Amino acid sequence: MAKKLKGVVAQFGTKGYGFITGDDGEKYFVHQKNIFNKSRLKANTRVVFAAESSEKGLVATNVELEGGKIKVTSTTDGMSDATIRTLFTIMFVIQAVVVYKVFFTVS
Repeated sequence: MAKKLKGVVAQFGTKGYGFITGDDGEKYFVHQKNIFNKSRLKANTRVVFAAESSEKGLVATNVELEGGKIKVTSTTDGMSDATIRTLFTIMFVIQAVVVYKVFFTVS
């Protein structure tokens, strides 16, 4: 059985993988599939994880926040629901104008 360690997320990219610096000073590779609840991690976040060794090095598994719950990060990069609705409305209006010009105007 893998031992439980604590550490800090050094980096975690948009492609779903990154590194954790353990309190023991070692760097552990972490992949999205090894994170509890499949949530995204943020840099400088304290985590608890199990460490395993692979042919490529140390790997963190069963990663979760030290406090227990992982915060889900927004996939909209800070856009509010109102902004998203406005963008969809603008796209709909543009599509309606294009359809009108293509199908209902006589050249």
